Amino acid sequence: MTTLEHQRIEAGQLSPTDLYAELLSGQPLFILDVRNEVEFARNQIRGRNRLPMINIPYFEFIEDEEAALARVPVNAPVTVVCAKEGSAQYVTELLVEHGIPARYLVGGFRAWLDLHIINEVVSADWGRIVQIARPARGDLSYVIISAGEAAVVDPGRFIHLYQEVAAAAQADISRVLLTHLAAGRLSGGSALSSARHTLLSMHPYDALHPRDLLPAHLNYLPLLGGERLPVGQLLIEAHWFPGHTPGHLIYRVIAPDGARFLLTGDALLLSGCGRTDLGGHPESWTELLFTSLRSLTTLADDQTLILPSSSASLAEARDDGLVAASFADLRASHPALQADTAAALQALVTGSTPALPSTIDPFLRANLGLWQPDQVEADELEIEPSLCILARES
Repeated sequence: MTTLEHQRIEAGQLSPTDLYAELLSGQPLFILDVRNEVEFARNQIRGRNRLPMINIPYFEFIEDEEAALARVPVNAPVTVVCAKEGSAQYVTELLVEHGIPARYLVGGFRAWLDLHIINEVVSADWGRIVQIARPARGDLSYVIISAGEAAVVDPGRFIHLYQEVAAAAQADISRVLLTHLAAGRLSGGSALSSARHTLLSMHPYDALHPRDLLPAHLNYLPLLGGERLPVGQLLIEAHWFPGHTPGHLIYRVIAPDGARFLLTGDALLLSGCGRTDLGGHPESWTELLFTSLRSLTTLADDQTLILPSSSASLAEARDDGLVAASFADLRASHPALQADTAAALQALVTGSTPALPSTIDPFLRANLGLWQPDQVEADELEIEPSLCILARES
């Protein structure tokens, strides 16, 4: 679901919100996914650790009920997942009839994909920073609020969420900031800036398609790095941080009490970094990323809170669900920050890089304003988690 409402769920059912809570707490779960093999391969329910799971397509329960039931473990309660709910409800009722405790995910995997979680990064006299997470895909975005103003960083396509958060804080969205041209999710930056009658801000290098150099069809304010953007009592600094993309920016938020927050986009994640082959120049982009990462010591002290725009897995989340870490913690263990040469970073990056997905170009064209997907096309594009980031196995 994409609202802040909590659904009332009957016995034998599990809401996406409650599923998230169980996954976050590490509660033991057994997942029976009854989608077809293709849908199952594209994305699954993921927890802090690898979940016990089996894929038995719904039609197998129709064609050979006894054989399908024989494959379901009977020593633990079963959570049944399908695409939209109906098939899972049928299979759940069948399991219960045969004495197997079971429940089904309300709304199916579609509802899990659309679930967004609102987490407080900080609340202080000067304002708040809110993180909006989409657990099924690992997408993260932010609303920065102070003295009646709000800035949104890397919004997704469900722009009403950001408007609801700002309205609840009685704040007006005055800035929409992108860290980079995303190639693994659909940006809501242009739509949100239009709805709020403010300009989208991004680096002009990321207003070009990285492969065919087609210019964006967007109204945007160019940021080159070095700009200081006031939002209420806060100061947001833009810093050029190329490597994942040529025009990648990171934003340092400076609070009047001395607190520092660094929004690192997809250049630096808590357990990885953004891939460097999106434009077809992995060696030169990796060198750029290495130089950018080395500059972090000039932008962050040990207490600076790092806030990325993607999460590789739920294992990165704290107990309260927030995906964040101090720079001191990352510097001590992060593999990309441990690399002492560009060649070492190159080995790290190329050693774990999967093939470029076919969705890269549609994402780029949509986010450049060169193509307007309808809702069905948008839903289809965002079924899979982003493959534009690289991370350690948890």
